[in-house]
Amino acid sequence: MFDYFKKTVGFAMLGLLGIALGYWILITPDNPILRIFRGEISDVSANIITGPYPVEKDFKRLSENNIKTIVSLLDPALPYEKQLLDQEGELAGRYGMQLLNFPMASILGQKFGAYYEQNANHAAETIANHAGKLYLHCYLGVHRIATVKKLLEAKQIKVARYTLQEGERSRQAVKLDSAETKFNEGDYQQALTLLDEIRAPTPAAVLLHAWVNYKLGNIEAARKYFTTAEGLLPSSTDPLIGTAYCNYRDNLLPAAEQGFTKVLAKEPDNVEALNGLGLVLAREKRLKEAADYFRKVLQLQPKHQEARDQLQKIETNLVVP
Repeated sequence: MFDYFKKTVGFAMLGLLGIALGYWILITPDNPILRIFRGEISDVSANIITGPYPVEKDFKRLSENNIKTIVSLLDPALPYEKQLLDQEGELAGRYGMQLLNFPMASILGQKFGAYYEQNANHAAETIANHAGKLYLHCYLGVHRIATVKKLLEAKQIKVARYTLQEGERSRQAVKLDSAETKFNEGDYQQALTLLDEIRAPTPAAVLLHAWVNYKLGNIEAARKYFTTAEGLLPSSTDPLIGTAYCNYRDNLLPAAEQGFTKVLAKEPDNVEALNGLGLVLAREKRLKEAADYFRKVLQLQPKHQEARDQLQKIETNLVVP
């Protein structure tokens, strides 16, 4: 009995040490482990400079290049990012800089929270109206700033070219970035080709693989990847949404409705879950309920084309109060 107790305590201590080590890695983004994924600060001569979370040596460099404003996309809802934001606020004050925060929760490319797109638009609008040079960053300087950069480029606003630390970023990470870019451009087949070349997929790669297969109509493969991603990303609702969409495509409507409802219980304003539930209800001919969900999608994301098209179809054939 005593030996069992010692073993249990030993395993518990190892678990706590593992958690502590993992947290230390997250709050020190310039550590050797994360450095292979970390972007480099872009051309500092530009007005809008992009890059990763700035450590003190980066603040010094930015200060030397007359940067007075920092735009951070970190999300204080994530404990390690809250700690980093607090540190960043202290450094910004020390170097005489203004710190603006537009939370966009994301872990290695997975979006969390219904406010992701809304805050991306707010960040882009603020940057567009800003006079003088500024530094835009997320955690690793890869995914969230790419979203804001795309919005700025749509406004014909030039953002500094993104560069990488030579030899410090793995080929797999570069391929994942390229695959995500192709996915966002709608080139799903090329995205799949790039993902298939990644030998040791990260959770982000598994999740992207799932959505790529879904878009290509490979529903069975997509379902397998979403199931794997759910195990790798237990706190993310994205795999649950993906599985629910697979059930919708396979006409397993009760399972699809249950999946979308489960997500909405956690995230009531999750646009894709609201849209998915609207699709399920429309297929079940529960048109008044479906219309309400599509309207809510458009309130949250006015440019959501699928919700707009579905609502128009419903209203063409049905007077919805």
